[in-house]
Amino acid sequence: MEKISITRVTPEQFGYKDRGIMKWLGMMLSDHSEALKKEEMNDQLIEVKAKEEMTEEAIAKVLNQAFATNSPVLIQANVMRNGNYYKDLECKVSGYGEGQIHLFLKDGRGTNCSIEEIRNVEFMNTLDWYDKRK
Repeated sequence: MEKISITRVTPEQFGYKDRGIMKWLGMMLSDHSEALKKEEMNDQLIEVKAKEEMTEEAIAKVLNQAFATNSPVLIQANVMRNGNYYKDLECKVSGYGEGQIHLFLKDGRGTNCSIEEIRNVEFMNTLDWYDKRK
């Protein structure tokens, strides 16, 4: 009986380099980007009710107390888009000066605003700030 020799030929022998998981990153990135766009569109479709417009003095009082106690607050901006207000800003007051209020957002970013740009401010439940209800 004659011995049969089997020769395996792989794509790598012809110069093809398998990138493994790397070839999926492009597809995952586009799917992720598309999902983020859909989520942003859904956020924009939410109708935000107008809260009671507060006086600058009342806003300053709440912000000062929030700063002193390091308490999170919900701020409704006095700005409309397509007839609706923006979603409330979940933040902590990190300081103030030169007419600007410095805010630390829940997502870790920082921003500034003036008191005139605020329509309403109220204390936020601390459990919601730290996502302890989930």
